[in-house]
This record gives sequence, C-alpha cells and structure tokens, in this order.
Amino acid sequence: MPGLGSSIAQGATVGTAIGGPAGTIIGGTLAGIGAIGSWLGAGSKTREARAKMGYIGEQQAGIESALGQLGEVVGMKTEMAEDIYGTSLGQAMFKTGQDLYGLTRQGGTAAAQTGFAGSGQVQSQIERAQEAGVAAFGFQRQSLQDVLGQKLMDIEEFRGGEEGRLQAEKSRLAYEMKEQQQKASTGGFFQSLFGG
Repeated sequence: MPGLGSSIAQGATVGTAIGGPAGTIIGGTLAGIGAIGSWLGAGSKTREARAKMGYIGEQQAGIESALGQLGEVVGMKTEMAEDIYGTSLGQAMFKTGQDLYGLTRQGGTAAAQTGFAGSGQVQSQIERAQEAGVAAFGFQRQSLQDVLGQKLMDIEEFRGGEEGRLQAEKSRLAYEMKEQQQKASTGGFFQSLFGG
C-alpha cells in the first residue's frame, strides 16, 4: 500500500490530468482515500505491535520470576545434598560405634574365658581392631565429603548455566520489546496526523 506522500501525489496527478473543478475534486478525493488507506495500515501495524508487546511483556515477567526463584531452587538442592550427607554420615557413625562397642565386649568375654585379662594380649588385639574400625570410618567419611563436594559443584554449575540462559533470554526479549515499541510509535505518529 502506498505511503501518505505518494497517495497525495497520485491524487494530485489524476486531478491535474482531468483538469477543472471536477479534476480538483476527484484528485482531492483520491488523495484523501490514499491517505486514509495509509492511516488504516499504520493503525493495523500499531495494534499488531502492541499485541506483540503484551506477549513479550508476559515473557519478561516469566523470566524475572524464574530469576527470582533460581536462588530458592539452588537453596533447596543444596539443602537436600547436605541432608543426604548428614544422614549418611550419621548412619556411618552409628555403625562404627556399634562395631567398636561389639569389639570391646567380645574382647572382654574372650579375656575372661581364656584367662588373659591381665596379660594385655587381648587388649592389644582389641585396640588394633578398634583402630581399623576408626580408620574405615575415616575413609567412609572422606568418601561422603567427596560426594557432597561434587554435588555442590554440580549445583553451582546448574546455577551459573540457568542464570546465563535466563539473562540471555531477558536481553533478547528487551531487544524485541524495543523493536515493537518503535513500530507502535511510528503507527501512533500516523494516527496523530488524522486525530486517531
């Protein structure tokens, strides 16, 4: 559809070709029709741009909400990882305590039965078994700490990735919003010319 300037020029050209008062009237009418067509086209584009702005605005609100909730999600993931670590460590400590207590009782019973209670031989064996149990618990605890550390690193990577993705989407939407605002303001200019 021709623009406002070309519509007026075309109307004037037709009016000049016909000549006289009739030519002036026809030329003016054609120019007016062309101008109205341009205005209607601009109004349609403005409505379309505003509709897109509304949709983009909803997306932007969703991104802001997701960014706001990201810290909460990361906190929940971290808390869960720490809870699993704490539960596993507690179970390992409980089992080690039971094992050490069992070794002490078995050693005392063996010493009483064999008569070596005062010799220190049984006590030495008990101590070695207890040291082995404590060492095994130490390895288990280190393993649990390694797992926790890896999970926490994974959570931080998740946070960084999600934040980067959301920020990139936020920037893209801001650019699209600016484009639609320019389109809407251009259409608004045409509407203001005709009191729309």
